Amino acid sequence: MSNPLHLYRYAGLRVASELLLPELSRDSDLRATGGLTIRLSPVPVIPTGITPTWQHDWLDSDDGASLSGLRIDQRYGLVFPGVAQAWFGLDGDIALWRDPDASSESLRHVLLDQVIPRLIAQRGILVLHGSMATTGGGHTVMVLGDSGMGKSTLAGGIALGGGTVLTDDCLTVSFGARPDQVHAVPSYPGLRLWPDSLAALFDERRVEATPMTHYTDKLRLPPAAPATTGAPAMIDAILVLQDPDGSDAVTLAPIAPRPACMAIIGNAFQLDLGNHRHTHQLLGLAADLAGRVPVLALTYPRDYAALPRVVERIRMALAAP
Repeated sequence: MSNPLHLYRYAGLRVASELLLPELSRDSDLRATGGLTIRLSPVPVIPTGITPTWQHDWLDSDDGASLSGLRIDQRYGLVFPGVAQAWFGLDGDIALWRDPDASSESLRHVLLDQVIPRLIAQRGILVLHGSMATTGGGHTVMVLGDSGMGKSTLAGGIALGGGTVLTDDCLTVSFGARPDQVHAVPSYPGLRLWPDSLAALFDERRVEATPMTHYTDKLRLPPAAPATTGAPAMIDAILVLQDPDGSDAVTLAPIAPRPACMAIIGNAFQLDLGNHRHTHQLLGLAADLAGRVPVLALTYPRDYAALPRVVERIRMALAAP
């Protein structure tokens, strides 16, 4: 007997899930079954004894496999060692199994921040791993950068400066008919912060934070006010975080089209790396985005006290004619 399905929104898609997903907004259309369906399995879901058509390991910082992907015919499997397995097709039916040693928070993390973004990306949509916020001046920016560069911290700083965090990890991009029409759809609101960043930026809200996974100290901070997931926003600029240069200066500089395109690809979710047609399509989407929206390199001292100055520099740059 199937478990009841709970209806949510994720990056504009309706999601029907046996797993409770408190990070997502509930879908108001109770008749909809959604573009994605998540069902829980009591046993591992990836078939064994079959040679995959394609397989790839994504390595962690210690060169150990933190995620393994494979394809068997037209279905995909993702293995998160010690956490979970996911088995799905591009139709959006996802079977999910949790390792007995993993927490429910960890299961939701790999589903929301890895499985769903990669599935959507394989459908031919540009899906970026980055933050998205609206500034106090009413401009909307994407924030891209390598892991640990401070995307979430900067998004939090923008919120403290009178802005709003729209998403902290995943967004999808769509293109309008006019060159200036580029919209992004956030996956879900909230922030994922290390304890020191949480204490520095939102100390009065620390009690609201919950664990992100059982294997990291990172915490999830829900939005300060109820938010509706999935509303598209026009993008005014893309900020690519650079390594601090040791100075106290805050600099914003345009990135040339080719490196801007590569920065976008470097922050794009992918699934089947053996599908060359899809890789070529991704390159085209990234080039289109880099050609339509200003892409700016942002360098600033990694000091919480500098964040108001950084946010003001961004606001002034976007307000300039």
